[in-house]
Amino acid sequence: MTDRRPNTTASARRRSMRRPGLGSLIILGAIVVGIGLVTPSINQLIEQQVRISELRQDIDEANQQTEALRTEQRRWSDPAYIRSQARGRLLFVNPGDTSYTVLDSGKQTAMRVPIEVSVEQHTTTTDSNALYLDSLIRAAKADEQPQGDQAEQEKP
Repeated sequence: MTDRRPNTTASARRRSMRRPGLGSLIILGAIVVGIGLVTPSINQLIEQQVRISELRQDIDEANQQTEALRTEQRRWSDPAYIRSQARGRLLFVNPGDTSYTVLDSGKQTAMRVPIEVSVEQHTTTTDSNALYLDSLIRAAKADEQPQGDQAEQEKP
């Protein structure tokens, strides 16, 4: 009969190679702790970089707007530009110029019936002081509860 027992030293060596040793467990733990400590700092760094890029973009937009306003200010310093704006916006005309105003924009509109407007003057016969006094009295009584017959009439 043959002895089928495996060699104990070879099998023990194989088992020890499969299990991690104490040194490798310590290194693995140090790596995990290191990653845990570094991760919040990396996240904060990324957030700061995003915020910095947003602020740079805001600064660029503000600079563009500032430059546009400076250009507009320089334009308004030019008398010829002021004259052209007055002519275009306010329909000013220089002496000797002919002004043309286009009334019909090409759209067909229905004829409007002219409204008769009275030019007669009417006088009022009411006393404004009495109306003002009556208004004050009614405003003062608005917060009071109705009394007597009025309270019964107002109930549904």
